[in-house]
Amino acid sequence: MGYGQIISFGGQYSQKADGQFVVNIAYPTYIRSNSLNLFMLSGMEYTTPGAGKLSGLHIKPIQLSTYFSDYLFYQAPVTCTLGVDAGFLADFRGNHKSTVVLSPNFYIDYKIFFLKAGYDMDVLHGKHQYYVRAGVGFTLGVMKNITIK
Repeated sequence: MGYGQIISFGGQYSQKADGQFVVNIAYPTYIRSNSLNLFMLSGMEYTTPGAGKLSGLHIKPIQLSTYFSDYLFYQAPVTCTLGVDAGFLADFRGNHKSTVVLSPNFYIDYKIFFLKAGYDMDVLHGKHQYYVRAGVGFTLGVMKNITIK
């Protein structure tokens, strides 16, 4: 899969928020071949403030994902993963607290376009929200096409 960075920009829809802008940057930290087709990214994400329950700078040292099968990852034109992100959320809004967030998610991309849906869980304060993100960037799909060919 290579050792490049993943950078993406997009919009997010979450509970009680009409729309937010999201920027994500991640770096593959564990990509060894294994029977679970599991890999790990580390990075950060910024979600603009809004009416959503959880937004701000999210430092994500652990982003575990599986791509199900070698065929689906290496030969299919789309990339699909199932994963969970974990990290610290620095919420810059005055009336909200920074916290630790777990986020199970489903990710799909085609070349530069991506869609990610998940569920953010604030483990310290009991807040939670569903989200759907869509956007463009240097995605897993772009990276696998560069490194495979």
